[in-house]
Amino acid sequence: MKIESYINFLKRDINRTLERIITYSDKKIYRALRYTILNTGKRLRPILMLVTFDALGGKINKDILKTATSIELIHNFSLIQDDLPCMDNDDFRRGRPTVHKVFGEDIAILTSDALLNEAYKIILDVDSFSPHLKIKIINEIILAVDRLISGQRRDLELVKNKGITPLELEDIYFHKTSALIIASVKIACLILDTKQDILNKLTSFAYKFGISFQIVDDILNITSNNKRFLGKRFTDRKKNKITYVSLCGLSNAKKRAEELILTAKKDIKNLKIKKEILFYLCDFILKRTY
Repeated sequence: MKIESYINFLKRDINRTLERIITYSDKKIYRALRYTILNTGKRLRPILMLVTFDALGGKINKDILKTATSIELIHNFSLIQDDLPCMDNDDFRRGRPTVHKVFGEDIAILTSDALLNEAYKIILDVDSFSPHLKIKIINEIILAVDRLISGQRRDLELVKNKGITPLELEDIYFHKTSALIIASVKIACLILDTKQDILNKLTSFAYKFGISFQIVDDILNITSNNKRFLGKRFTDRKKNKITYVSLCGLSNAKKRAEELILTAKKDIKNLKIKKEILFYLCDFILKRTY
């Protein structure tokens, strides 16, 4: 199967799994959950987990798919909160009105709480994982969420902090973007009890992958005409928010994103794993238009 077809196949499986697992007794929260999760998003983080798992020789089954979807729930928890008026105050996400614009701030906050709660529940309900493995996976998610929270707090200060350096900005990007990407890769490694040296190299790969992804987001914020960027273009500039583009210029931002991906590929180049799809994802994030 061609790599692009394989990625689309995984995305379909992720969407089917999400459709099946999203349930909630409260009807308002249930509607908001479905609006948030279903038929939207690149599914990059769960795909990255599945691709890493496959590259390491694992066989994807229903339990592995469920674990991958828990990562997507965590990602969407962070997006809802990121868009709130008290945070980035964004009206659009993925070309549609944000959750708080459709359902109100109160339901948006409760929906984000539900997503976080359901993510942990999914891991705990995986029968084929030992209690010890479940604890390790949940601890990895807790670390990622902790970093997300810190990254979001520091990101909010980018309107005021004019003296920031590129390295300091990349550290914020590590917390707000790379953290969950790293967790996606590490969870695949934990399930397969991967050797420490391989885990270290894949973690370094994911770190650079995530920062590059965020820099490309900064670039797209001023260059993309894709309809999925509806309402997002120039929002950073309007808020007078520091980004890699405003700090270093468009050309240098593109150069840095490419440099990070090149070194990310080098991190795993000599690993005896199936690297082709991981390399494909690297190229995808550089070329993406949304």
